[in-house]
Amino acid sequence: MVERIRTSPNLPPYDRRRININETPRALRMKRFMPQWIYLTLCLLFTTLAGCASKGGDELASASAEASASAPLQGKSTGRLLVWTASFSLEVADMDKTKQQLSQRMLALGGYVEERSDSGDYGQSLVFRVPKDAFERALASVEQSGKMLSRHVKAEDVTEQYVDVETRLNNNRVLRDRLKELLGKAKSVQDILQIETELNRIQSEIDSMEARMRILSDQIQMSTVTVELRQQAAEKPPTIYGPLGYVYKGAEWFITKLFIIRE
Repeated sequence: MVERIRTSPNLPPYDRRRININETPRALRMKRFMPQWIYLTLCLLFTTLAGCASKGGDELASASAEASASAPLQGKSTGRLLVWTASFSLEVADMDKTKQQLSQRMLALGGYVEERSDSGDYGQSLVFRVPKDAFERALASVEQSGKMLSRHVKAEDVTEQYVDVETRLNNNRVLRDRLKELLGKAKSVQDILQIETELNRIQSEIDSMEARMRILSDQIQMSTVTVELRQQAAEKPPTIYGPLGYVYKGAEWFITKLFIIRE
């Protein structure tokens, strides 16, 4: 059978296709719409894959959120900047000996004595600075040095204060460098004087902020422990009565019972 080929008259001259005249109209329609069905099928396939990927991403994000929520609170407080201080009041038998022992223990922990004050026989006060990593051991050492009358431990969060000072310091440093550039380009005396005045003001603020940063860093790295020592009252020796003493105490007790039977 010989295949007869004709050109479709409905197509433009540059897009005329070869059409088999032996094909039925239904076959021609199917052949014509076949690329459209392929396109729709591919679109559905890509949509399904995208939905699965989105669902998988949502599940992964949900799992990550649950893992973060179930994490211990310690992780949230790890980045906080804390200033630790403690104060103790101890009653000791020998203040000089206890003071010397405490000073040696703090030095062994990497600390030092920042302040001493002496009130004579009434008491003595010591202020120690110890590294933050040895703070708990320093507290335990103080507690073992005598009879504890009072104890106060405090943690001050200075994170926001530290970040605020650091941010303003960095901004002022950038402004200072910019003013130096402008000062090098200034031509008139008036501009030079104005820039130098502003530069001196910015430099003064930078010096103040740097000093504040050093103080905060020192307080964070080195904790403060204040110890107040009080002399323990000497025990009164027991009274030893003689023969007449026992007679006197017995008579005192008898006369008291004549007037007061029960208080």
